[in-house]
Amino acid sequence: KACKKIFREFKPDVVIGTGGYASFPALYAAQSMGIPTCVHESNAVPGVTTRLAANKASRVLVAFEESVRHYRHPEKVEVVGMPVRREFIFDTKEEARRELGLSGFVVVSAFGSQGAKVMNETIADMMPLEQADGFPFHHIHATGSFGKAWMPQRVMDNGVDWKNCPALDIREYIYDMPTVMAAADIVIGRAGSATCNEIGASGTPCILIPSPNVTNNHQEKNARVLEAAGGAVVVLEKDCTPGKLYGLIRSLLADEDRRREMSRKLHTMVRLDSAERICDIVEQLASDRK
Repeated sequence: KACKKIFREFKPDVVIGTGGYASFPALYAAQSMGIPTCVHESNAVPGVTTRLAANKASRVLVAFEESVRHYRHPEKVEVVGMPVRREFIFDTKEEARRELGLSGFVVVSAFGSQGAKVMNETIADMMPLEQADGFPFHHIHATGSFGKAWMPQRVMDNGVDWKNCPALDIREYIYDMPTVMAAADIVIGRAGSATCNEIGASGTPCILIPSPNVTNNHQEKNARVLEAAGGAVVVLEKDCTPGKLYGLIRSLLADEDRRREMSRKLHTMVRLDSAERICDIVEQLASDRK
């Protein structure tokens, strides 16, 4: 009722939902009032809200080609990708490394703004292996807000004096992620839709460790799409020991041809004109109504 009241006053031409459960009342109200609706689903497999709203939606927009088969009305579905910041697309490795003052191999690990306890522990326990090998790569790690107090101390307790080691850069958050990702040879992270699309836009080979604590296990499903395309290595958190992760990193760094091919395949998955395409579709829906 509240949504309908707002729509009667505001008179929208189109109502857009992005898959979260909070969007369903607005989409349902708009559909019952004859207002065109558009749903954008950024995950590989649609959740409950998207499935329900898609049945009566005017158009359904998805990020991945693999997603189309999950909808009852594929004729309404269009693959448009997911908009990402333009810096993820246009930053080059050479420019990024020059800006950051980096050379040699670069590995970046981050698990969201809050961080992830298990993965912070794994990274902290992997750093002694890096030290034992003479730090074969520059490692930038973001602890997130939950790990900033204890994760660096765990590294110190493991016998790694990271504060006096030029190869280790531990920080709470990576504010210049497009530049850092562009400079990296490997990115290690979760598999939320935004992360997957940002990695795809940058073309940086990745090791994805999906969060097991998400609805409908959607992160693993996202990660498997990138893996099937040849752009990612997927490791489940329960299987991700420090030794296994370190071995994967060393293996990828030793295989330039594989990394180059992973980068190429990631680029082929991403729509670089996603924002423009979404705008065109929404404007067409609005125009058709008038």
